[in-house]
Amino acid sequence: MKIKDKILSNNNGVKSANKSFEAFKKRVSTVMGDQLDLTDDQLKQIYDGISSCIETSIYAEMEDILSAIRNTYHAQTNWVIEETVNPSKKHQIQSEKYTNDGTLSSQKPFSNSNKEEHQSKHGSFKQFVIHVVTNYQSLPKQRIDVLVVKHEGYQNLELTLFGESFIRQHGFRTAFRLHNELIHASYTAFDNLLARGTVLKSDQAIQEQVLAPVLKRFDAKLAAKVGDSYEQVESL
Repeated sequence: MKIKDKILSNNNGVKSANKSFEAFKKRVSTVMGDQLDLTDDQLKQIYDGISSCIETSIYAEMEDILSAIRNTYHAQTNWVIEETVNPSKKHQIQSEKYTNDGTLSSQKPFSNSNKEEHQSKHGSFKQFVIHVVTNYQSLPKQRIDVLVVKHEGYQNLELTLFGESFIRQHGFRTAFRLHNELIHASYTAFDNLLARGTVLKSDQAIQEQVLAPVLKRFDAKLAAKVGDSYEQVESL
């Protein structure tokens, strides 16, 4: 190939990439609105990270990419909740009904100051990008809901939580709250792994890296507290 042809080819490649990025930026703005207050440079970091693992084209994968970005936004909101909401309020939030993506149905966008404080503390726009990329490549977080009920450790815990003895001593409401804490802890563990760059692309990966350690930790806490009052039961 002649030098002139190479230059023209490179220019066409740059134009195509720029066109794809502009389409991506426009679509993110349309779907996410003012929930994400990101600069063009930050959007470009997400675009570049995602582009490295797309096998077809960004146009074909756009909705899955947007879903990954939305999931990461919700995960970040949950991290902010963990860091800013007082313990009694957090118990109330964790006990509310979850939406299908494993986030709280009552969630509202947090202020930019809260998000910026979280990002500053965790150096976390890089973390945000990593989470988007790994989320895009992983099974959906909702898969936890299917796998957990089949897990032997969960089944044993369920027998304890909703058994006659525990219900008589602590009440059904307490058992239900603790159950929600377990599910919430599983979602959090899933998101924390994604933010550290772990791709969870199989049921086995979720079972071994998310459910097994969370259930083991919860089982130990529950066993230690099973004779105590609810106020003494520690959350995960």
